[in-house]
Amino acid sequence: MSNQAAVKPAHTIKPGSTLHRAFSVERAAINEEARTVELAFASESPYERWWGVEILDCTPTAMRLGRLSSGAPLLADHDTRDQIGVIESVQIGADRVARAVCRFGKSERAEEMFRDVVDGIRRNVSVGYQIHSATLVEQTDDQDTYRVSDWEPYEVSLVSVPADTTVGVGRSASDASPLVPMPPPILIKENIMTTVAIEAVPAAPALTSEAVRAQVAHERKTMLEMIAVGDQFARYNGPALAKASIEKGETVEQLRAQIMNAMTAAQTTQVTNLDLSPKDQKRFSLFRAIRAMSGKEGDTWEKTAGFEHECQKAILARVGLQTSVHGGFYIPMDVQKRDLTVGTPTAGGNLVATDLNAASFIDLLRARARVAQLGATMLPGLVGNLSIPRLTGAATGYWLANEATAITESQQTIGQLALAPKNLGAYTEISRQLMLQSAPAAEQLIMTDLAKVLALAIDLAALEGSGSSGQPTGISQTSGIGSVSGTSLALAGVIEFQTDVAAGNALADGASYLTTPAVAGLLKGRARISSTDSKTLWEGSILDGLVDGFRATTTTQVTAASMVFGDFSQVVIGEWGMLEIAMNPYASFAAAITGIRAIQSVDIGIRQAAAFSRATSIT
Repeated sequence: MSNQAAVKPAHTIKPGSTLHRAFSVERAAINEEARTVELAFASESPYERWWGVEILDCTPTAMRLGRLSSGAPLLADHDTRDQIGVIESVQIGADRVARAVCRFGKSERAEEMFRDVVDGIRRNVSVGYQIHSATLVEQTDDQDTYRVSDWEPYEVSLVSVPADTTVGVGRSASDASPLVPMPPPILIKENIMTTVAIEAVPAAPALTSEAVRAQVAHERKTMLEMIAVGDQFARYNGPALAKASIEKGETVEQLRAQIMNAMTAAQTTQVTNLDLSPKDQKRFSLFRAIRAMSGKEGDTWEKTAGFEHECQKAILARVGLQTSVHGGFYIPMDVQKRDLTVGTPTAGGNLVATDLNAASFIDLLRARARVAQLGATMLPGLVGNLSIPRLTGAATGYWLANEATAITESQQTIGQLALAPKNLGAYTEISRQLMLQSAPAAEQLIMTDLAKVLALAIDLAALEGSGSSGQPTGISQTSGIGSVSGTSLALAGVIEFQTDVAAGNALADGASYLTTPAVAGLLKGRARISSTDSKTLWEGSILDGLVDGFRATTTTQVTAASMVFGDFSQVVIGEWGMLEIAMNPYASFAAAITGIRAIQSVDIGIRQAAAFSRATSIT
């Protein structure tokens, strides 16, 4: 017989890769008082792997017990971040079965797992180990059998489902080295057995203990930060989002983005929307509620405005209040959105029940509110002050001198966009006779007028708010936005708006130009490149058009001779509470005039100043 057998095809292994074996917990080995369990974690039973049958040599000379004997962890599902106990002792019995005595911790998680073991719910045990060398003891056409003569267990886990043994790689070993080819084994005849030296391409140098500790500390710090961010935004399902992000291994910035998306999505759920039917929307009467509040002529909520009172109680219950903040009553969102049309196809119906042509009422000419239409982020239903985390400085990337070089730690700089409620109000007066005689269109007219006034004030504050005298800080007063010269504004200046924003990595497809009708008219008559160019800087109507490929729109809300370009989704408008109507029955006692006040609490902030650029004194 030849001294050298035929060489079989090369296998593929992971040097130092993690393998798992499964066993069962013996309930008789549980000591509830000492909180210990004796677990069998290894035996010489043959175990089929993808590369052949594996037999672990359970002898003191084959097993490297140093790591287990020095207090190795007891884990849950091989998760190194989920330690539930410690291995106190290890022994190899005469039956060639390796056993460990494990003591459970006293944390809530450890107690939960221990009770599951005691109750027989958690029965599966899995050991994580590494193979250092093996001996080929049997070779057939179908399968090879190896006796592992040098191996090292390093952790024991309680698992719900044992590891997948068909691949021989533990589920928690995602950071192991990539697959590398193993050279063909050299078979040397030694009586019955044949020895195989399992050689592999050397793995990358192991991290130093200092580097491992630094990495663990960094991961722990990141996890705690993510938990804190989640708790801060509990109202928007923050804790659940944080838990999911931690499990996925995501960054703090990814979690913040998810929370911001959740906050933005909240705008679709208005707390004051009571889902009233169209009939009930028309049934709601602003004037009945006002009369009930005034208590005139024996009127009460229950007697005069029972339905309106039920709506008020429903809204208060939703926001957790006993009474309205300013002593008034809240208007359901359903009612705020109801159509003005009530009687004729040409207008809003008769204002009072006499022959008054609705067309004789001429509404005020108002500016166009544009910020919300351009995509501002709305955060309704807020309760306390709000701090929105934002990234103000990025981490730093480092090139490594060699494979053993540790990465220098760097951190992102995190700022906050602070929002706090600022009160905005509008006031009007109506007569007792109007409240008694008017048809539904009259109260809708008054309510619509108050709502428009507030909406325009919020829009103006988002654009030009001074940040003083109770006003929010708008785009024009935000420090750090870009600046373009408005003198003889031409194509170069129009492009500079875009390059300003792009330089701050904030240029978005939905960015828009916003200016006055006068500036739009100026640009509409100005050639894009030369006096002979048929294209002008502003294309389209004076109200809405295009400027160099981006949407452009106008409003008289913008300061004269100025223009703003940017991503308006970076404008955050927070709303506390709801539109509240309060009244003063003694505005003019002698004339029976009632004062009506609409008040709303809002604030405005700019998430990223780099998302905007502005020009003034445009000529």
